[in-house]
Amino acid sequence: MKKLACLVALVTTFAACNKSDITTKAVSIQIGGYNVGNSELQVTIDTVVYNKFNTGPDKLLNFRNVYTYPSTQGQAILKIKDLISGKEVYQTSLTLGSKDLERFFPFVFLNGSPLEIKAPAADPATNKMAFYIYYPQSDDALDVYMKNKENEIVYIAKNVKPGTWAYSEYNTTTGFTNLSETYTWYFVKAGTTDQWAFNDSEWMSQYATGTLSIPKKGEKGRVQTYFVTPSTNQLDVASLFKQVNY
Repeated sequence: MKKLACLVALVTTFAACNKSDITTKAVSIQIGGYNVGNSELQVTIDTVVYNKFNTGPDKLLNFRNVYTYPSTQGQAILKIKDLISGKEVYQTSLTLGSKDLERFFPFVFLNGSPLEIKAPAADPATNKMAFYIYYPQSDDALDVYMKNKENEIVYIAKNVKPGTWAYSEYNTTTGFTNLSETYTWYFVKAGTTDQWAFNDSEWMSQYATGTLSIPKKGEKGRVQTYFVTPSTNQLDVASLFKQVNY
């Protein structure tokens, strides 16, 4: 009996020590994209339901949250569900405990189906830009140019066809290197500078680049993928890549 009592005490002490070794860790999760159509999207990570961050129809998907977990947990499952249809529309496994404390996932839900995001391969000699423009009212090609306060312009992309992925290259240009200035993108009919692409409206065809993390410091090798669509009263541009903070 004495031996049994000693064994029980030893196991209890060992279990208590193990329990004290379990700490809480955290990882920052970001999902960037867009929800086109009539769906409502909800994000869950394992058993945690982020119902306060649901994304309604025709809205930017900008989910940012910190997921906490015990240090003994090695994986978690991130899911996106369409609450209208009740279907799970996205799932990926998160490997926990790595040195990468910030994870980014691009996701565009386009009229009931996930859009295949076709980001270009990185090139150390330049910055690769990719655009998907959703504008079912027209399939005319578009140009995208950027303007600064001095009315200087530089082209970001040319001959972009709505409904398809289009690719271009951009390197930091003189006149567009001021870190404190927000430049503006303009979307126009191909070959013009003032025939507005969306609803024949200048307001609906421009977007301030403050949140788009465009290269300003001479960086190269970046890949920047965007989803563009006019909403009810403004142009929406979703960044489908992890942002660079200056």
